[in-house]
Amino acid sequence: MIKTEFLIIGQGISGTFLSWYLEKAGRSFIVIDNNDASSSSRVAAGIINPVTGRRVVKTWMIDEIMPFAVNAYEEMGQALGVNAIASTKMIEFFPSAQMRIAFSERAAGSHREYISLPNDESKFSGDFNYELGCGEIAPCYIANLQD
Repeated sequence: MIKTEFLIIGQGISGTFLSWYLEKAGRSFIVIDNNDASSSSRVAAGIINPVTGRRVVKTWMIDEIMPFAVNAYEEMGQALGVNAIASTKMIEFFPSAQMRIAFSERAAGSHREYISLPNDESKFSGDFNYELGCGEIAPCYIANLQD
């Protein structure tokens, strides 16, 4: 009979991080996973976005979660020899005048550390149709969930 302190069911994002921290703490564990190709962690985009929703509000606890997540992914990536996370910008194309107003208000106020209006809102016009303009969200992060 195998003896272990912890049995982790599923090695998605949560199971992987739980096993990572248990390993660092010197605890014993076993991970059981059915390797389902359509599981949520395997099909997830892995995007860490600091703002969300139609009201363009800060993601819940983002000021605490984002630094923790970036550090955790970087540490795990270094240990595994992979690039586990990358910083990027996200472009928000406004679908309505109300969305543009909400974004502009937040960019000028409480969320300016994460969102802004680009200097040249037409720079994507050769590739996209967006009559109501666009905004930038940064920093965003993309977690490498495949390696």
